[in-house]
Amino acid sequence: RAEVEPNNTVRDVQRIAPPVIINGLISRPGDVDVFRFEGRAGEEVVAEVYARRLGSPLDSLLRLTDASGRVLAWNDDHEDREARLLTHHADSYLSTRLPKTGTYFVRLADSQQHGGDSYAYRLRVGPRRPDFAVRVTPSSANMRGLPVAPLCVHVLRRDGFNDEIEVVLKDAPPGFTLSGGRVPSGRDSVRITLAAPPRQIDGPVALQLEARARIGGTMVVRPVVPADDMMQAFAYRHLVPARELLVAIGGAARYAPPIGLADAGPVRIPVGGTAQVRVNAPRRPALSAIRLELFEPPKGVILEDVTVEPDGLTLVLKADAGAPKAGYADNLIVEAFTEMAGGPQNGRAANRGRRLSLGVLPAIPFEIIQR
Repeated sequence: RAEVEPNNTVRDVQRIAPPVIINGLISRPGDVDVFRFEGRAGEEVVAEVYARRLGSPLDSLLRLTDASGRVLAWNDDHEDREARLLTHHADSYLSTRLPKTGTYFVRLADSQQHGGDSYAYRLRVGPRRPDFAVRVTPSSANMRGLPVAPLCVHVLRRDGFNDEIEVVLKDAPPGFTLSGGRVPSGRDSVRITLAAPPRQIDGPVALQLEARARIGGTMVVRPVVPADDMMQAFAYRHLVPARELLVAIGGAARYAPPIGLADAGPVRIPVGGTAQVRVNAPRRPALSAIRLELFEPPKGVILEDVTVEPDGLTLVLKADAGAPKAGYADNLIVEAFTEMAGGPQNGRAANRGRRLSLGVLPAIPFEIIQR
């Protein structure tokens, strides 16, 4: 639907019936476009501007008012993490619950009081449309030690969607497995791992992931877009999409035996207590030389002990007093490394050994529970 001038005041306002999308223009400096609609008590209304994301110079300012002119919600800039390398998130977004049945107004202007023929916009007014998009970083993984690579899943939630999401492999070659693919309710990111099959693979392999969630009782499936987490000035972090998720398997990873968790379910760690995790991994002599530690765990969650068994490892995880509250769920990433002895240099005594990372174990899903 097109915006119709004049519509600068409540006297010559343009009437709309949500849900509606309006294509309009802030035609001159100081121009304000006003739209009127009827709403019911308890109804959730979203108003969203697409302008800067479509190449318009408009720096929108959006207000929702009642019939008396009282501002119920307003917004200037709203970050959209799907906007790639956009450095000024100048488009507005607001969402609110209407307090009573009656007349309401949406007012749209340029926050810098600019306007002109290029200051076009697209305005959406209507109920919430819960949805999500998913990115995975980095867009490439190189396995050289253990045949497992860490990845990070980023969830871009829309219009109040806050439920759990499951990330899975799609049409992958036999033997590839994903660990930790459940994104808990309310979380915007989790770390996962990808494991390669126990056989030699020549050249990089392109893989696809997909994300699944229930919205209003319907199973919704979205592609997981490969991306890279990049930095630049002004807006520091950007998820920049890539064409493919590529995995290269080289070095010892080509011939490494499979490593997996004995139980795929989440490990339940009581507050102030411990829980055990069994890792299936052959070649006991090699395991004895490997050191393990948690990589960037949540505060208060520690790897208390590691025992080498004939057919793998037993890890003891502990949640101390500083751990997250009961109900917190996430994935733990365990890094494996070996210490290389340093030799003497220039007649001096041997240097301390340096650590050589071998990669990571499959992600360990866990949940903090009451003791």
